[in-house]
Amino acid sequence: MRIEIPGIVMRREAAMSARLSACAAALLAGSLLSPWSAAAQESVDADAITVTATRVKTGFEAPTPVTAIGAEDLQARGTVNVADFLNEIPSFTPTTTPASTSLLSRENGSNTLDLRGIGANRTLVLINGRRHVPTATDGTVNINVVPSIALSRVEVVTGGASASWGSDAVAGVVNLMADKKLDGQRGDAQNFRIGGAVGSEFAGGRGYLMLAAEYQRDKGVEGQRDRSWGRKRWGLIGNPEDTGPNDGIPAQLIAQNVNMFFANEGGLVLGGHPAIHGIRFGPGGTLAVNDFGEFNDGNSQIGGDGGNMGQDSEVSVPVSRTNLFAQGNYDVTDDISLFFEASWGRTHSVTETVQSFAFPARISNENPFIPAAFRTIMNDNGITGFNLFRLNTDMGFITADSTTETFRGLLGLSGGLGGSWTWETYYQYGQTKFDNRQLNNLIVENFANAVDVVEDPLTGNPVCRATLTGGAPGCQPLNLFGYGSPSQAAIDYVNGTGLLQSRLTQQVVAGSINGELFDLGAGPIGFAAGAEYRKEKVRSSADEASINNAFLIVNAQPFDGGYHVVEGFAEVAAPLIAGKPGIELLEVNGAVRFTDYSTMGSVVTWKLGANWSPVPDLRFRGTISRDIRAPNIGELFASTRLSFANVLDPETGTNTFTPTLTGGNVNLDVEKADNKTFGVIFQPRWIDGLKLSVDYYDIKIKDAIGSLAAQEAVNLCAEGYADACSTITRDSSGVITRISTQLINVASLRTKGMDFEASYRVPDSSFLSLGGRMSARVLATYVMDKEFSPNGVDVFERAGEVNPNADTTLSVPNWRGTASLNYDRGDFSGFLQTRFIGSAKYDNSFTIEDINDNKVGAQWYFNIGARLNVEVADNKSVQFFAGVNNVFDNNPPAVPLNFLSALATNPIFYDVIGRSFFAGVRAAF
Repeated sequence: MRIEIPGIVMRREAAMSARLSACAAALLAGSLLSPWSAAAQESVDADAITVTATRVKTGFEAPTPVTAIGAEDLQARGTVNVADFLNEIPSFTPTTTPASTSLLSRENGSNTLDLRGIGANRTLVLINGRRHVPTATDGTVNINVVPSIALSRVEVVTGGASASWGSDAVAGVVNLMADKKLDGQRGDAQNFRIGGAVGSEFAGGRGYLMLAAEYQRDKGVEGQRDRSWGRKRWGLIGNPEDTGPNDGIPAQLIAQNVNMFFANEGGLVLGGHPAIHGIRFGPGGTLAVNDFGEFNDGNSQIGGDGGNMGQDSEVSVPVSRTNLFAQGNYDVTDDISLFFEASWGRTHSVTETVQSFAFPARISNENPFIPAAFRTIMNDNGITGFNLFRLNTDMGFITADSTTETFRGLLGLSGGLGGSWTWETYYQYGQTKFDNRQLNNLIVENFANAVDVVEDPLTGNPVCRATLTGGAPGCQPLNLFGYGSPSQAAIDYVNGTGLLQSRLTQQVVAGSINGELFDLGAGPIGFAAGAEYRKEKVRSSADEASINNAFLIVNAQPFDGGYHVVEGFAEVAAPLIAGKPGIELLEVNGAVRFTDYSTMGSVVTWKLGANWSPVPDLRFRGTISRDIRAPNIGELFASTRLSFANVLDPETGTNTFTPTLTGGNVNLDVEKADNKTFGVIFQPRWIDGLKLSVDYYDIKIKDAIGSLAAQEAVNLCAEGYADACSTITRDSSGVITRISTQLINVASLRTKGMDFEASYRVPDSSFLSLGGRMSARVLATYVMDKEFSPNGVDVFERAGEVNPNADTTLSVPNWRGTASLNYDRGDFSGFLQTRFIGSAKYDNSFTIEDINDNKVGAQWYFNIGARLNVEVADNKSVQFFAGVNNVFDNNPPAVPLNFLSALATNPIFYDVIGRSFFAGVRAAF
């Protein structure tokens, strides 16, 4: 039995007292990749590799790069969520985490896995080599529903694997392996996690059962104003000195203290009669002349009295998760075994996303709430009405309350067919329930009624005009003049709750055989074949107000859809030559899969790979494959959704805050990817413990599913592309009022780069006069290109940029890496680790004409930790561990989001938490 208390995590910030930071507990996994954690390209256990890289279960050494991570590696960091650990590996891009959840995300607080940064829906997630039920309608799996405490290891295949494992494995496969030899484990986390796992044989060893449970609560991090870098209010703003193209003056500036130009938290009058333009309202309706800052671009200003949504944007979304997992097997006969897996997971997150706003509210001179001093100005100038622009912070935040509940059950049989041949068949049922409530969402019509206030002719009290006419029973008059003026009754009337409920079900029936065909002299030829039937269905419902687009934002829409697929596959692994001069070993691997979708017909995927070792110390490996990703249910059937984007219009030269609409498309076709990997592994026998490897990858996706970003649509329209112009709606004055971007099979998406690994383990560190053992490891990824072409003509290069305004699944720095040093002596061990994010551009397409500073500097993060084991009795021990993440409390660089709720940095790549401390105790007995 093992007891673990991860303990307390603290964060310190300059000029602030130390405080508990519950969110930092979830980051304990984040920055350390211990020297032997990812056993990198190869594992010392050959069987471990063949589980995921190939379905052939022989001693064949797969040509596809594999990273293996053991449970001890997760424990070394005090990890509470395996996703946090994996997202620090350079080949992963943490596009969706509690720290990077976007304003309009419905799955707040999710933790998904995105290999190569080309979208989490292009990374296939398995449990014990079997597909996990999706937790969202986009086909992705929220790793929060998986109990990390039950895992024995994780295997990552960084190469196309659709022929072996099926659709979605375009970038690779992540196989989460549950512990099948657990004798007993129990965990206990102060404030953050409590969990336990226990396993035991029964029926005289014929059966085995393992049970695990886990609960974690991450309290998140509040608004940017709680961070020194966040309080600087970094943002993008148009440059007033720009006179047009080719003037050598940047059109945009990255600047500090950027606020909203057209609204504040008490109300601002813009336009209309000069006598009232620029008057703002303070608490109690007091009047003041608004300070418009140094200059503005029609959207933002530097300094002044403008509001700022970004100050209250959460740095990390709070989330809680509960997981149950069970697995077992029983030998029915000597040749047949019955096995099962069952899991249930629930994640819950409540986060304040954004304030509601009035852009503008039309106020009549009949409104009795108008302050007397302002009414005098109106009367003196014959003003009958005006537009009030207001950020409604005092009316409560629009709050996303999201719950995901996932159940997965599997029952199967396996056995032997004689000799090396085995078989397996199973049935799997999975269900995900997703509930999202948008609390305090502004009801646009109610708001319009509530601000149109007149005096009741009978009582003399303020009353909604629509109440007198009978058009809005129950309407409560809303006072917008000054922060804190709205009554609670009026707030309750204008705010409502939007609701989206989705039910996703998945059924799988699969069977396979595996064995050895014959021996060509270099070793037996392994063969695997199988078939699978999978059916998925989604039904989503929404409230009536959302269906009628009554709310200010989100307005979820109902949809139903589903598909079924039939697949068959075969795979061969063949050692051809061994022990010959110049050919120590030559092996080939091939796989083919036929897939027939009910929605789009049939497709064939395949893979070819080879290993060649000219000498025992050197091995070359390579694969080429055709991989696919079928459109998921959400992409096919999702109804139109409303969001917003800031758009710089080349035709008018102005920034506009523009509604955008996007939705599914039943005419989508499968994505097809050509995937190549080539690598070399050097492991000299004359330097014991040294291992070097380099792997090149090239993924080219044809007919990639996506949509034009709002800014891309506007830019392409300005260049004359009619298809892009058809998505844009303008008013009579030429101002953009709406952009509609439906999902399509865009022309292409391609990424290529190189993975590097160097590791060295020194058996005896006596030369340091310390004794013990020391090991070091470096993992790095260089992304050469990441090209996206939405129309087959224009190509956007996303490698080497960190622009959060672009498609966040594509922008990526060229270089990322980790390096670690471990020292072990007796019962003591310590580590030092650094994480590197290379320098980048803000946006590759920007020139001196576009922005004042297009460079983002490289970032280094350092982490330290130590462990001490204390034997308290025979087979009983206690381990104390502690560490510090982001030792030097490095602030993230300024990489602002061009949006009203502006984040000052890109949380996908940079640490937004700051220095954090962790300590705890583990006990085994």
